[in-house]
Formats: sequence, structure tokens, C-alpha cells
Amino acid sequence: MPHAVIDIELFFKTYEQRINSGDIPALVAQFSDAFLAAGAQGAQPVRAVDFAVALPKRKQLFDSLGCRSTSLVSFEPVALDGRYTLVRTRWQMVFDRAQGAAEEEVLADSTFIVDDSDSGLKIVFYLAHQDIMAMLKERGIMAGAA
Repeated sequence: MPHAVIDIELFFKTYEQRINSGDIPALVAQFSDAFLAAGAQGAQPVRAVDFAVALPKRKQLFDSLGCRSTSLVSFEPVALDGRYTLVRTRWQMVFDRAQGAAEEEVLADSTFIVDDSDSGLKIVFYLAHQDIMAMLKERGIMAGAA
């Protein structure tokens, strides 16, 4: 079997841990040196070194919005061939709200293509199915401009 489901699951559980711990270098190491990122604004190639610069700012923003945790809710791997696996994921982010208000859960879906090369599993493609910033604005978690 080209990509054992357990290896893919462990890869994404590790990804989840690194998101929550803020271990940016380890998180970036799970991506190829260059990968394709796609979403509501289109697709673009991203260099891992540039991604490493952007991630701390994103984490700081999410922390300021009260993001307490991000959890992998589900994943569905589909082997594309002997090397690449498409993985559909669903993530749950939990935000603390104003004092006295209940926490708020936000679900976001993503699709990844993971390369199983000699250097291990690496993300070569990332697709965000929703515009997370627009979702946070709609839910009142993030106010004003993006």
C-alpha cells in the first residue's frame, strides 16, 4: 500500500500539534520547499521561506481573536498514485468570546496533496475551501477590514 493511512493520520495529527503549539519551523518543515496554495483569492506558488515569515503574523492575529485551539475533526486520504495522496480535511477552531459569552466553534475544510518522497511526507498543495477571514467577520469574531 503506497501511503499507509496511519502515516497520513500521524502526519496531520503532528500538523495539528504544531499549529496549536506555535512551532513555526516544525510546521513549515511539513511543507515542500515550494508549494501551491489556493483559495478564495485564486492560486499562487508559495516558497516555504516566505510562508515561514507569514505564519507568525497569522498566529498572532488568531491569538488576538481568541483562538484557543485548532483540531483535526476529520481526514479522508485518497491515494493518487504510488507517491501522492490527496487528503480532504475538516478543522475546528475554538474561539473565546467576550467575557460571559459561550466559546464559538468554526469549521473549515481544506484539501492537501501530500508527497511521499525519500525525504518523508511533505505538503505540495493546499486548498482552503472557505475564506476564513470572511467567515470570522460574518460570525462577529473579527471586525473591520481583513
